[in-house]
Amino acid sequence: MSSLSLQLSPLSRWRHRPRATSGLLLVAFLGATLILRVSTDDLASPNSRQSGSLDLSGGIAVLFILVATGLLLRRRNGVLSAGLAALWLCVWTAIAVSTHGASTETLREGVREGSVVALAVILYNADGAVTVPAATRLVQIVGLIPAVLALYQLATHTGMDIHGDLRANGTFAHPDSAAMFFAITAVVSLWRYLDYGRRRSDALLTVLCVAALIATLSIDGLAALVAMLVAYGALRPGSFRFKLGPWLIAGLALLAFLATPVGAQRIAKESSTSFATAERGEAGTSLEWRLHKWKTLLPQWEASPLIGQGLGTTTTTEAIPGNRFSGKPPHNEYVRYLVETGVIGLMTLLMALASLINSLIGRRRILGTLDAGTLNAPALAIVIVVGCLVNSLADNTFLYSPTCYAAALIVVTVLGLPGVETRRSSQRAV
Repeated sequence: MSSLSLQLSPLSRWRHRPRATSGLLLVAFLGATLILRVSTDDLASPNSRQSGSLDLSGGIAVLFILVATGLLLRRRNGVLSAGLAALWLCVWTAIAVSTHGASTETLREGVREGSVVALAVILYNADGAVTVPAATRLVQIVGLIPAVLALYQLATHTGMDIHGDLRANGTFAHPDSAAMFFAITAVVSLWRYLDYGRRRSDALLTVLCVAALIATLSIDGLAALVAMLVAYGALRPGSFRFKLGPWLIAGLALLAFLATPVGAQRIAKESSTSFATAERGEAGTSLEWRLHKWKTLLPQWEASPLIGQGLGTTTTTEAIPGNRFSGKPPHNEYVRYLVETGVIGLMTLLMALASLINSLIGRRRILGTLDAGTLNAPALAIVIVVGCLVNSLADNTFLYSPTCYAAALIVVTVLGLPGVETRRSSQRAV
């Protein structure tokens, strides 16, 4: 029997080699495209959302859609979910066309969000070729250079001028988008250190990404990071000692943000927010600006409360000279989707998110007792979803394609983990 196993061993390795090769090629493809996407994010013009021209980010989005279509036709994994997501995007893109006319500007947001769905389809059809450790390492590699650059910008007092404050943005189009990406990368690195390998490089990357986030001076990004770390600590199995680490890092991140002069000034300034000032549109703080912006969007929603104005209509409006609120994104994803997709579209999205979280919770129960390669991986995915939902309260999280790609990379890879019976049978075979 053992001699037969030895004879079959080379044949078994030969059969698994194409899958391993395809997995490496897929990881290389995703790594190259995501690095290119992130490294050129700040090259887009400020009014790119009001333009229908196909730039590099649009080209990558189309590439993801083409690759996903080919894989879906060939392997047919997740056809129903992909079809429903595509149908949702098509319906509300068609509504945008009916309200704002047919143009490339109108189609832009549908294509962008379609590329996120496409990346999910690519990963789901990879048949486990992209593992959770590989996906997390890929996010680290993609975020490394922007994080180092953000710290360089902090040290040299450069970066992006946002209302008189110089804030680091790395290679991202805005400090807020950089902050959310760094928050995800920091939590991913912490997961790798605590629940996967205990490598010093992962601990170092955690510190690096938290520092880079602080350099952006983004309150929204800091809130998302703290929410993720608190949730991660709560979801870690074991005694209080095992939960304490993420909570301590959350506290240290808050203290470090307050220790920077501009960070402390920002917190003090935002704490002086006046609802009366926001009502008049005399915004002196970012929160007052957001409150007044949401107020200006309500009439648009009231014009079509059930189905909204169509996908992307709040972001393609051109700026009006002298009006500091026009032509700017809503800085709240719930308000944006309410205006763009109405009550029906927003409720559909929230139901889909609830279903996703429920699936991840079920996955956590199934995989909680398995090896270190999957241990607590569903908790990581849940934490990232929580962070995105918290960040969406005061920012346009889902307008940031790199953040969406990183989140999809982790979440879908976790959803693709094999179940208990599959893993147990493979362990018995070994």
